Amino acid sequence: MTDVLAKLSSRAIAGGLGVLLLIACSSGGGTNNQTASSTDVTVWTAWGGNELAAFQKVLKPFHDQTGITVHLTTVRDANQLSINVDAGTSLPDIAPGPTVDKVKDWATKGTMKPVETALGSSFNDYITNTYPALTTVPSGGGDNLYIGIVGGKHYELMVKTQVKGLFWYNKKVFTGTAPKTFDELLAINPSQYGADKLFCVGLESGGASGWPASDQIDNIIMRQSGDKVYTDWIQGKVKFSSPQIKLGYQTYLKEVSAQNVYGGPNTVLSTAFQRAGKPLFAAKPGCLFLEQATFIPSFFLEDYPNLKAGVDFDFFGHPSVASQYDGNVNGFYDQFAMYNDTPAARKLMQYMATSPAQQIWADAGGTLTAIKTIKYNDPVFNRAAEVANSAKNLLVTAGDFMPSDMQAAFWKSLLNVTKNPSSLDSELAKLDQVQAAAYKTS
Repeated sequence: MTDVLAKLSSRAIAGGLGVLLLIACSSGGGTNNQTASSTDVTVWTAWGGNELAAFQKVLKPFHDQTGITVHLTTVRDANQLSINVDAGTSLPDIAPGPTVDKVKDWATKGTMKPVETALGSSFNDYITNTYPALTTVPSGGGDNLYIGIVGGKHYELMVKTQVKGLFWYNKKVFTGTAPKTFDELLAINPSQYGADKLFCVGLESGGASGWPASDQIDNIIMRQSGDKVYTDWIQGKVKFSSPQIKLGYQTYLKEVSAQNVYGGPNTVLSTAFQRAGKPLFAAKPGCLFLEQATFIPSFFLEDYPNLKAGVDFDFFGHPSVASQYDGNVNGFYDQFAMYNDTPAARKLMQYMATSPAQQIWADAGGTLTAIKTIKYNDPVFNRAAEVANSAKNLLVTAGDFMPSDMQAAFWKSLLNVTKNPSSLDSELAKLDQVQAAAYKTS
């Protein structure tokens, strides 16, 4: 399920979408601003909890410095912004951009205003300072709807990002050199380091069980068969039974084979993704590596509060699968679009693109910002920033951008083949059928 109000991680999507919640950043409520105001700006976001608290910290200096009142509303309904657009009713001044299928239409109709307009003379600084993969069409073309570029213009202001496909390990257990290729990774003998198996994996996530496996296979396919095959697959133009996607499944199955995975496939299926890393730090290590995104250390610390990033645990980036595709990195990002061109909206967009604003996000922890020169208190995030900065393409998670029926079937198939690898051909055939129907009606 793709969230209309944010390009969310599978982890966030797995948490579900709730009801409308009004958050007042200052006195004055959360009604939409329908005039060209220089004193008030309305903002919608999908964030809650710690992410919302961090955003409120980001906004406070803006209000203190400008006197502009921010009317902040957390909207959990994934369709609300689209409903307002279709109905011609009022829109917030600023909110995240829409699902990728609506980006070109909304940009062409003028529903979203160009970032170039919002930032004015500071636009070139934004392009220079932001991770290139978030602002640049690598082929030199005019469109990249996944990062909000239409006709060479930008419609989504990138403020945060995360990197997936990282292999985490206990530094006191794995003392070897990070493998350069996926084959080298599979060839490591865990017993050499006193561990039981090569990998830990946890796929249980309630109704969204299976999404961690989709992250794993995505990282394989984009590096094995390239960004065009990968994005065409997301868009339903490449069948699941195609040689490229089947090979991705077969490679994924090596990670979760009884030979390589802690506890075997049944443990993989029953272990919550949040707890998958626990065996890394057990007295008798259950595994050497856990593949997961930059958010996973927060769960390490829930289980082992005394762990220190860079001292007790670290990561290496996803090893090369086919070297010509090494620049493809799996990640996600948070962004905002300007829907009403007002003086206050422009000022807030300009502020969110600055280092001081994004440094507050960085200091809050748990995320990378979009600015490539930001420094982090956590040494692991400084290294993750290097991965993001080296990316040629920051490719979104496939399932998050597929129709909902396709996403559900995709995740389910990964659970099924993990349990029974011999079912692969029949699972892929079923997925072809779902794909044909889902994309016809989406």
